[in-house]
Amino acid sequence: MSDHIIIGAGTAGCVLANRLSADPACNVVLLEAGGSDKSLFYRMPAGFSVLMRTGRGNWGYSTTPQAGLNGRVVYFPRGKVLGGSSSINGLVYARGNPADFDGWTQMGATGWSFEACLPYFRKSETWSAGANKYRGGDGPVGVLRAPPVSQMTPVSRAWMEAAASGGYPISEDSNGAHQEGFSRGDSTIANGRRQSASATYLRPALDRKNLQVIMGAQVTRLLVENGRAAGVEYERKKQRHTLRTGGEVILCGGTIGSPHILQLSGIGDPKILAPAGMKVVHELPGVGKNLQDHVDVMLQQEMTKPYSVLSHTRPLKGLQDVFEYLLKGTGPATSNGLEVIAFLKTLTGLEAPDFMVHFPLLMFNDHGRDIVQKKGFSAAIYGTRPRSVGTVKLASVDPKTAPLIDPNYLHDPEDVAVLRRAVRIMREIVAQPAFAQFRGPEHAPGVGRQSDEELDVWIRASAQTIYHPVGTCRMGTDPLSVVAPDLKLHGMNGLRVVDASVMPTIVSANTNAATFMIAERAADLIANHAASPVTSP
Repeated sequence: MSDHIIIGAGTAGCVLANRLSADPACNVVLLEAGGSDKSLFYRMPAGFSVLMRTGRGNWGYSTTPQAGLNGRVVYFPRGKVLGGSSSINGLVYARGNPADFDGWTQMGATGWSFEACLPYFRKSETWSAGANKYRGGDGPVGVLRAPPVSQMTPVSRAWMEAAASGGYPISEDSNGAHQEGFSRGDSTIANGRRQSASATYLRPALDRKNLQVIMGAQVTRLLVENGRAAGVEYERKKQRHTLRTGGEVILCGGTIGSPHILQLSGIGDPKILAPAGMKVVHELPGVGKNLQDHVDVMLQQEMTKPYSVLSHTRPLKGLQDVFEYLLKGTGPATSNGLEVIAFLKTLTGLEAPDFMVHFPLLMFNDHGRDIVQKKGFSAAIYGTRPRSVGTVKLASVDPKTAPLIDPNYLHDPEDVAVLRRAVRIMREIVAQPAFAQFRGPEHAPGVGRQSDEELDVWIRASAQTIYHPVGTCRMGTDPLSVVAPDLKLHGMNGLRVVDASVMPTIVSANTNAATFMIAERAADLIANHAASPVTSP
């Protein structure tokens, strides 16, 4: 009988498998519905573009029709492979603003202030620029800082120069003391390899005799006995199996998987469970609610000079890049293309930036599956603090039926207004003299869209997820919270949830760095290395 059963080998699950099994007296079983990440495309940083287009290592979810996006159904990828979404994402390392975490404590997630979280950010990281007060120097995850401005590609240099000439702030480190401004980007890359949770946490622990990893194991339900999570039932190779524990079940299924597994186990809101034909085992109304995600739109600009990476998306050049990577470990395939990142405010007086921008040297649509066949660059813009909130709901008692995912994108008009204001700011920056040498026509939204109404129509027609769902098992102490600040499920023994679903609100950045942090802190809570407050709504 295991001490811990961990469900899901995504970012959080891999961290916990490593940290908990470091105690040789602790027996850990890790269940993963997907398969191995032993593939070139999971290892090679530029492989994310192939993974995105092919859907490998992916649950392949889609949302319900989104009223705020003109009724469109949105492709909604989540990792289904060792390492989870950290094995297929765009490798951006961005923590969020300190105000995000301090806000969590104000919502009842005591112990999760930025001051409390910072040691765990540092613990997980080795920053290529060296440790300091804010950055780690000996953690498992290698984080690569983009080159100095003088060594950047000409377009990236232009972003930095245009920002400065336009009066926008420059941040020395957006993951350090000051998030706001244009900054050199950070990526989860070291020695030319992706730093997924599998590569950095799980793989070094695989030889431990007290750690068992079972792949291809899709959990069908939790075993609940006398108010306690006593184990799990899972399906593997069309056979049903059960695992029992005298310790804890730790649910790391992610923002979609964790509430879905709870609901499949009869844990949740009766108003959601009953229509799907599920008997209520433990009433917990907040399960599957509070879904938050970022959506982005792309300002796309044609270029008059050949600095685009368009040629690298074509078969022959792409194959050459792969061979260079395999033979020498060098070349474009060692990078995700991120050199510059920006966190800015659309209105003066805001406490923190309300939008973020990435700057790919390519114009594309539909999650990279539609490459615009013109030389150009993009500003991928998303509002970092969306007000629109959605749900994940059980669709069927059949575990293989995907849940109903309704992010409720752009329901709040202010979410549209933030994107509209951000597009105008980016247009102003592109109009700076620094871009004059290679600025071609605006491809999107296009110069014909200038009014608020025209931009709003374009935003609703083109916005897509940027893959940051959180919040569906949020921590807190109010009646709609799902877990306590120690991540124990309210009203049930032997069960914790540890992943991005516990965030009370979305961080104002990419979410993977914060998930590493949450799991590191959870490992200490579970091992009783830190105070573990127990509260119930």
